[in-house]
Amino acid sequence: MNKLYAGLLAVILIVVIVAAAWFAWFSNPAPPTVKKIGLILGTGGLGDKSFNDIAYAGCVRARDELGINFTTAEPKAISEYEGFQTNYAKTGEYALIVCIGFDQADALNKTALAYPNQKFAIVDMVVDLPNVASLTFKANEGSFLTGVVAGLFTQTNKVGFVGGMDIPLIRDFYVGYKAGVEWANPSATVLDPVFVGGWGDPTKGKELAVSLFGLGADSIFAAAGKSGLGALEAAHEGVNKLGYGVDSCQDYLYPEIIASATKRVDVAVYEMISDAIIGKFANGTYSGGLAERWTGCSRLPDEEGFWEKTFNFNYTALPSNIYAKLTEANDKIVAGTITVPSGYT
Repeated sequence: MNKLYAGLLAVILIVVIVAAAWFAWFSNPAPPTVKKIGLILGTGGLGDKSFNDIAYAGCVRARDELGINFTTAEPKAISEYEGFQTNYAKTGEYALIVCIGFDQADALNKTALAYPNQKFAIVDMVVDLPNVASLTFKANEGSFLTGVVAGLFTQTNKVGFVGGMDIPLIRDFYVGYKAGVEWANPSATVLDPVFVGGWGDPTKGKELAVSLFGLGADSIFAAAGKSGLGALEAAHEGVNKLGYGVDSCQDYLYPEIIASATKRVDVAVYEMISDAIIGKFANGTYSGGLAERWTGCSRLPDEEGFWEKTFNFNYTALPSNIYAKLTEANDKIVAGTITVPSGYT
């Protein structure tokens, strides 16, 4: 009889253990997969040859060098951000969810609160929560260097700027560019900026660039995501017109694109992924410029080779005086002897 009771007790105990395990498995999210990353792009999507593409490149580098796996979401509207963030977070599988673009902040403030154990990173905006790393860039510094090149190349002493939206983030590019033009060429005028009103309208970007050419500008700096591709196309199709790209190197697109203000979102994203998968993730605001190599200019001597290899093209060398002035400006900004104005003040 005692053996019978002991046997029944053992069976009951096994059933209880299995039931508890079953409940724990199906009622709780799976534990994070150390090397799984979620990437939620901005509404411009892949193919912008700029902001989203270079963010994606950071994940590709992490995949190739760190062995991570990543999944990518391409929202078509701001209203979709929260849904994608939530869908990733509720699985509990991701070591880090990376949100690309300032306009994801409102959604992330809700999602990060709802999933306090999920780690997030956001680019171009600060979300002050204990599970969010905010990555910001001194775009004005790289834009200053691009302005130096434009100021020394202009023949009409008039240059223009096409932005995506009239917000401090894009004004930061403009004021840095304007300061660089004027530092390199005090005789030059930077026309008032014009704005597309969005990131995915290259037709309007082209129209605005053409209007600036009509005002006497002989070059355009476009900081407008996919909309900026239209402005660069206008430079390509114009007579004696030049263009300047943004975020990623866009110099390979057309011979008329002389330089780009590089915003190394790929580097920042890669560094955050690296920290997350080895358990070193820390919330807070991270900001980088020329000194941190988070921003720059494609025509800096130590950047040219990287971009040539990345996009499989060859630069035509700049005149030696432009390289010298570009390097001088870079060194002085890093040293603090040139203070670049900001679009945020």
